[in-house]
Amino acid sequence: MDLADYIQLSQQQPVLQAIVIGGYAVAAHGHTRATFDVDLMVRGADREAWLERLGGAGLNLVAQASSFAQFSSSSGGEGLDLLFVNNSTFDRIWQASEERDFGSARARIPCLDHLLALNQHSLKHGLPHRTAKDAEDIEILVRRNSVNMHEPRYEQLFLKYGTREIYETFLRLLREG
Repeated sequence: MDLADYIQLSQQQPVLQAIVIGGYAVAAHGHTRATFDVDLMVRGADREAWLERLGGAGLNLVAQASSFAQFSSSSGGEGLDLLFVNNSTFDRIWQASEERDFGSARARIPCLDHLLALNQHSLKHGLPHRTAKDAEDIEILVRRNSVNMHEPRYEQLFLKYGTREIYETFLRLLREG
C-alpha cells in the first residue's frame, strides 16, 4: 500500500478524517526527502474505528501506545503510522490545513506553522532516530519558505513547542548558512 491507498481508506464511509504529516507533508511544503512510511494525524476518539478499518484492509498492527499505532502491509509497500491527538488539537490543525494532491488522491496537510511545531515537538523530545531528520526538516522548511525567524510569532512558536535553546540554535544556524 502507498499514501494514495491510505488516503482512500480514510475516505471510505464513514469518513475518518486524517491529516498527512511526516515526510509527505514536509515534501508538500518544499523539502523532498526519503521517507519509508506514511504518517497520518487522526482523532484519538476514532482509534477503534481506525484499528478496525486497517485490520479489515489486511494491515498488521506492529506496535502501539496511547498516542500512536504502527502498521505494516503484508502485500508490501509503505507502512503506516497513526498519531492520535485529542479533538481540539485535531480541529485546530484541520482548520488551518491545506489540501494537496498525492497522485490519485487528495488529502490535507498541516499549514507550515503547524508542521514546524510538530517537528519542534519531536525535536524537543530528542528521539535519537528522529533528531537529525527533524532538525534538517525545520532548517530547510524555514529556508525554502523564507520564514523570518525574528518575527515574534516564530519565536513564540519555537518556545511553545520547542525550547529557547532550539530557537537560538536555529537563529545561529540560519544566520551562518
